[in-house]
Amino acid sequence: MDVQAGESASKVHRLQPLRVLLSSRDRRFVRVTSFLLSRKGYEVVQAAPAEAVDAAARHRADVVLLEDGESRASAAKYAAALATLASRPGVLVVRDEDDRRSWGRMRTVEKWAPLDALVREIEAASLNRPTPFVD
Repeated sequence: MDVQAGESASKVHRLQPLRVLLSSRDRRFVRVTSFLLSRKGYEVVQAAPAEAVDAAARHRADVVLLEDGESRASAAKYAAALATLASRPGVLVVRDEDDRRSWGRMRTVEKWAPLDALVREIEAASLNRPTPFVD
């Protein structure tokens, strides 16, 4: 009986789906990931990395999946700008499979990770968001 209580307590029922902004230059990655996340019940919006901050603010994204591809410094710049938004979205930097470097405090997810792993990371990023600013 305790197991059932624990299972039901761990399930979260939202009034609205999480809004995920998917920002990448890789069209195939964007199409496939958007489709799969939509099927899992997420509201997915797409934007180019250079437009990620504006799009996240406009759509009040809960989580931003950011694949910049230029450099770690560029990804860090976008992540810092996203942290200043009133909605304070969680940020997941999408990294290549062979990238084993430390990304410091930035939360990362492998580019072609299994869907269940990606969903876990999105959920974790949404729960670890800083408290939003009050307007």
